[in-house]
Amino acid sequence: LVLHTYTCRLFPTLKNYCLTFNVFKSVPPSTDEHELKNQKISTRIFIVLLILSLTILLLYTSLADITKTINVPTPDLIKYEQLYSKYSQTLTCPCQHISINYENFLSIEYTFHQVCTSIFITDDWISYIGMSYEATSANINFQWTGSNAFQALRAFCDLIESTINNSLIQFNSTQYITASVASSELFQLQARSFVKQFISSTINTFVLSLNTIRNSTHGEGLLSGLLTNYEITVGTSISNESIVLGAPVDYSKCSCDLSSTCIAQSSFLSSLFNMDNFYVPGFYKGCYVIEALLQSTLQCFYDQTCIDQLQIYLSPPVPMDVTALDSSLPSQYFDDSTIEDLLNNLMIEEWNSTQLYDQYYNKCQPIECTYTIETRNSVIYIITTIFGIFGGLITVLRCIVPQVVKIFNVTGFYVGCYTTEALLRSTLECFYNQTCIDQLQIYLLPPVLKNVTALDSSLPSQYSDDSTIEYLLNNLMIEEWNPTHIYDLYYNECQPKECTYTIRTRNNILYVITTLIGIIGGLTRVSKILVPILVKIIVYCFRKWRNRVVPQISIIQT
Repeated sequence: LVLHTYTCRLFPTLKNYCLTFNVFKSVPPSTDEHELKNQKISTRIFIVLLILSLTILLLYTSLADITKTINVPTPDLIKYEQLYSKYSQTLTCPCQHISINYENFLSIEYTFHQVCTSIFITDDWISYIGMSYEATSANINFQWTGSNAFQALRAFCDLIESTINNSLIQFNSTQYITASVASSELFQLQARSFVKQFISSTINTFVLSLNTIRNSTHGEGLLSGLLTNYEITVGTSISNESIVLGAPVDYSKCSCDLSSTCIAQSSFLSSLFNMDNFYVPGFYKGCYVIEALLQSTLQCFYDQTCIDQLQIYLSPPVPMDVTALDSSLPSQYFDDSTIEDLLNNLMIEEWNSTQLYDQYYNKCQPIECTYTIETRNSVIYIITTIFGIFGGLITVLRCIVPQVVKIFNVTGFYVGCYTTEALLRSTLECFYNQTCIDQLQIYLLPPVLKNVTALDSSLPSQYSDDSTIEYLLNNLMIEEWNPTHIYDLYYNECQPKECTYTIRTRNNILYVITTLIGIIGGLTRVSKILVPILVKIIVYCFRKWRNRVVPQISIIQT
């Protein structure tokens, strides 16, 4: 019973305490009802905002994901790969050495076409061809140009090897610059790109240099040492002086003074054993040995039968054991590929590059690896954060809330998303009340108070004091319309040209006579046409009626 009584008394006490609770009491205490009302409103808003802010802060700190940074000092390659497999998106490992030479992790090897390691570019083979008995400039044939062609082929092999080695020296000294460790996938991709760029630039440089020399040779009109482009003769001038004459050589109706690429099939002109001329398959002679060689193929030198036939026509004092090129070996070229096709690929069968990621990683020597993970705040962090912000939050709310309440306490006046929308829903209620206007001036705190008089509510009006601005606008804010109609001004502006009117009267005698005469004439003409027709129709009908048969009915009386 005592507990029940205490509970019954406690509830009204708590209710009264809540209704009168005020954390914004003025000093000294104010008796102004308006001021007290503002203080109570501010208290309620303060409590709601405080609870709401603490709730939001608690939810945010407990549910929000935070980014945590973890450092791993001097990781080895295995540890790095483990970290990369888990945290590839955020893992960064700064390198101690940001520039590393390619030679430390890249290796490029190549395989030449088999002709560059064959007997056909050796001194023995070249001398073997040169021992032919019928080699003479009078007949430009295989005996005359063959040894020089294979010397040029050997020179190309040596030049290409030298070019590649020089390019490799420059390539190996190029530095790979990375501020942090590149992943294995990125490293392999970039390394393959470096190798492709090296191969492409080396080929382009060699081919460009070769084409420049070829064009310059023809442009300068240089005389071939074997006299394959110009035929030299010695003649006598008019003054009986010896002069040297040069005539361009033609190959297949192509003159060497017009083009350096004129060629013809290379052949043997031999009188031994009454043999016929032998044309070497795929091998040509031309204005220049190199130009003819570039358009030639190694077709004959893949065929042992062709080589044996070639040796018969060469007819050296001592036969030479020559084996054909092996066509069964894997190759990117065909047997009938031209020497120019081979040179355009540096006579390389295959490029082999090796990318050593472990050596790159060891040269990079990462100082540490850093990665981030997403996690939640700990309970201790949440509690300390709330206590740390609580005091500042109270201070801020105690400063802001009273001002906010004052700002929004203009009777009948609203704020909203848009100024116009808020104005349309507002009323002029405060501005009909002089007390409200005076209070408003106090809150505005102007430098000099102005004498502002309230609107006069005693004036006749179709609107009430609490009518919204929208309601006023719907009536164009007009109290009364007073129209004035001035007809004489309208008539003067109209300026009529004439006036027309109608009256009721009888026809005159002349109009009656002329009308009757016209009607009689018309009726006479119509009667002359219609009357005979009507008479005939009547006569016809009468005759039909007279000639009709009337049936007789006999009546028998019994």
